[in-house]
Amino acid sequence: MIPSLNLASHFQSVPRRLKIVLFGSLAAGLVLATVSLFVRGRGIHFADYPPDLKPDPKLVCNSKENCAIKHALNTSSSSTGPSVLYYNTHGGTNENMKGIMQSLNLNLDIFNPKLITNYGMTAKRAKKLIQAGHVEWICSQYDVIIIGDTVPHGRALLQSMVERSPARRCRSKLVVEMTNRFDWDIKDRNAYYGLVRRLIKERSQDVFWVANNNLEKPYVEFFTQTKMKDVRLLRPIGISGDFPYPSDLPPPSNETFASRTHDTTNIFHILRDIHKIPLTIFPFGHKYGGPQNLLAFKGFIDVPYQYSVMKFYENIAYGVPQFIPTPRLFESLLAANLHFTHCIYPRLVKEFPAPGTKDADEAVMLVPGFPAWSAYMDYYDPLFAPYVYYFDNVQELQSVAEKRTGGEVDWKKVRERGPLFYGEYRGRILEGWALLFRDMGFDGVKVVGFSN
Repeated sequence: MIPSLNLASHFQSVPRRLKIVLFGSLAAGLVLATVSLFVRGRGIHFADYPPDLKPDPKLVCNSKENCAIKHALNTSSSSTGPSVLYYNTHGGTNENMKGIMQSLNLNLDIFNPKLITNYGMTAKRAKKLIQAGHVEWICSQYDVIIIGDTVPHGRALLQSMVERSPARRCRSKLVVEMTNRFDWDIKDRNAYYGLVRRLIKERSQDVFWVANNNLEKPYVEFFTQTKMKDVRLLRPIGISGDFPYPSDLPPPSNETFASRTHDTTNIFHILRDIHKIPLTIFPFGHKYGGPQNLLAFKGFIDVPYQYSVMKFYENIAYGVPQFIPTPRLFESLLAANLHFTHCIYPRLVKEFPAPGTKDADEAVMLVPGFPAWSAYMDYYDPLFAPYVYYFDNVQELQSVAEKRTGGEVDWKKVRERGPLFYGEYRGRILEGWALLFRDMGFDGVKVVGFSN
């Protein structure tokens, strides 16, 4: 018979330094075990735990928000529609998708893939997640999974669809929502483009493609050398919460413009400090409370750093006058190294089919007088041009700055016409999402209304 051990008395005899090491090892082991449980697919699903047994979020999160699966939107306890998961890292796209699902009367959960991968997931990492059971765990819970923001975050789900064993494949319908980051930070590009090529050709009944701007389809086709038959153009619905204007920013004034700078440019400081444009510059990453706070300024000056950004649509929807450089001026700023962006490449876009040619989509249209490549940037789309002000040089912007009355500045009446236009356009976007769900086999999905 093995004698019982008095662990307490034995532990008291252990030196203090060794006790610290033991405690540290135990804590590290608990963290690894918790994360391992999650990655292997058993799932840290907070709603399933009694309050006194919920794991500490710090043990499973590498950020302060979006721990595990969040029940983001419950439209109705009696909802009979498909179960939907948004596989996404970006707060702005989360809010956009919540607005869409609410309008379709569908419940929505959100999973932040940063919990299991960094940017630019490799094929090797995707394979490990498939083998560990992550894909099986996620896909067993949802009818539809929408991959948002950076597509490579969802590479394990996508890669599972071409696994030899059907048991390894995701059983959910996958929707790939492309938002300027189709191949963000991908290192093994040949393997990644090869995967997408196979999905386009072989899995059209299981993988559906959505673009929130005109660029995505020709971009994917260019790099995969594969024609995409059905990419739905469904832009953001232009919603924003009502947030207070931060007290640490300069107070709003209709005598000044507003801009938010980016980590890749100092063009806004050049406009303000050298060319004396009256401009309030919000620091990179600093919140400003949304478009309703921009209405207190003369207008919003934006020099694009992506082919499209969500605030562009939000500003139109709220009636914010936006001032954007013409394509000619934009190219000259890039050429003179006065503005840098790691997301926009006019030379690349010039390789895409010119608007109006047989290989170009009908949706790709051109503002008269603008170069062909600009048609692939939503900033220069004729659909939105009536609600945007273009300036071709600094002098034109200075002349607007000198105007005093709202009517002189906003002669297109964007403040009144923008919300009216986007309200109607939003309805078309929502109908497009409803049609997508019906095409996936969920016949009862329809638009039931919209509330911001």
